Amino acid sequence: MLDTGVDGTHPDPKGRIDAAKNFSEAADTVDRVGHGTHVASTVAGSGAHSGGTYKGVAPGARLISGKVLDDGGYGEESGVIAGAQWAVAQGADVVNLSLGGPDSPGDDPLEQAVNELSASSGALFVIAAGNEGPSAGTVGSPRDSGFPREVS
Repeated sequence: MLDTGVDGTHPDPKGRIDAAKNFSEAADTVDRVGHGTHVASTVAGSGAHSGGTYKGVAPGARLISGKVLDDGGYGEESGVIAGAQWAVAQGADVVNLSLGGPDSPGDDPLEQAVNELSASSGALFVIAAGNEGPSAGTVGSPRDSGFPREVS
C-alpha cells in the first residue's frame, strides 16, 4: 500500500501490517486522512469491524504500508518513487497506488519508475486511473504509462 498510511489500530487491517515507512512530509506513518486505511481494508480487511460481513478482496493478505502522502493527502513524486522502490525491495507481489496526478505527453519520472520496477521485479502495480473522467485524456499519471489500458 502506497497511500496516506494505514491505521494499524483499525480492526480490519489490525495485525496484518508487516512493515511501515514514511516517505512524506508527515511526522510519522499514522493515517490521519483515512484513505489509506480504507484502501487497505478494501484489499485485505478481515471484516472484524463489521462482524465478518464486509471483508477485503484478499482477507488473508499481509500488508506493508508506505506513507507517500502527507496528513493532508498530498505528496511529491520523489516520495512515491522511493515508496515504490521500498515496496519492491520488501518483496511485495502487488503494489497498490490509489493516487495520481495530472498526466503529460510521454512517460514522466513516476511512470518510468513504475514501468522499470514492474519489469525488474515482477511486482504487479495496481494504480488508480484518476477521478477526472469520463472523457479523453482523463487518465492520470502514473496510470497513463506503458501498461495496457482502456481503449475508447
